[in-house]
Amino acid sequence: MRVLVSGGAGFLGSHLVDALIARGDDVVILDDLSRGDLSQINPDAKFVQGDVRNYADWNKAVSNFKPDVVHHLAAINGTRRFHREADLVVDVNVNGTRMALKCAKQEGAKMVFYSSPEAFGEQEKMPLCNDSTSVFTPAHLHQRHSYGSSKHIGELLCQFESRNELDVVIVRPCNVYGPRLRGDANGQVVSMMMEADPIVVHGDGNQTRSLTWIGDVVEALLKVSDQSGLTGKAFNLGSTDEISMLDLAKKIAKLRGVQYVFGDPNHGDSNRRIPDVSMNEEIQWEASMMLDNGLSQLL
Repeated sequence: MRVLVSGGAGFLGSHLVDALIARGDDVVILDDLSRGDLSQINPDAKFVQGDVRNYADWNKAVSNFKPDVVHHLAAINGTRRFHREADLVVDVNVNGTRMALKCAKQEGAKMVFYSSPEAFGEQEKMPLCNDSTSVFTPAHLHQRHSYGSSKHIGELLCQFESRNELDVVIVRPCNVYGPRLRGDANGQVVSMMMEADPIVVHGDGNQTRSLTWIGDVVEALLKVSDQSGLTGKAFNLGSTDEISMLDLAKKIAKLRGVQYVFGDPNHGDSNRRIPDVSMNEEIQWEASMMLDNGLSQLL
């Protein structure tokens, strides 16, 4: 199989590329390296450095390649950037998705769009399912939801194209963690806690998340990529085990032998975010890695 992966030099994308190549697929990576790293690029993949907003770069990536599947992961991520760089987040995430869809249509390829539980905003009714309503606070209060709303619009565009005969599937990886996940200021919670000293708990720490091991998620992505008959469907790729950010901090602090402190809350942080995973029966997948086992592999 020939597979194009945008964002293939990043955390999730590089793990996906490794799995695709390990099973014998031909892979092209399109990435601007704004968050990705050359050291994470599989040497057996072809790498094209480019901007997903620029359709000429997509054309470079598919030149003499003709992909069967396009995995569109490239996006601006990192909670602190959502409010601070809202204009860039919306630009890259929405227009990059438009170009990815255009490329998939041009090449006659299946597309897998990488959305997020953030697409539901601050919806409080759990678990989050495909019929859940997206809830966003007024924009004048903060712009944290630039990311979630951009993913919501991405899903809207994908559903529109699925009605116009494009084979497109939506996945929502849920708080994925594992090796290569950055723990810098724009990183994600597990990696930040694994690197910070002291660990910072934002707000009171009572907000909960379902954390999902990278290997489990990649297994699901391969199933979605390969299985036919999924056009227009969306899958929450996550664990249903719920943990508060305070309990997570305590757990990681004990593993690392460091302290934790409390810091300012993040704008628009959801109190809970638990996925409905019943739709995953269709791809015969469920997360299996226990959190304690996953964290121990990061030490």
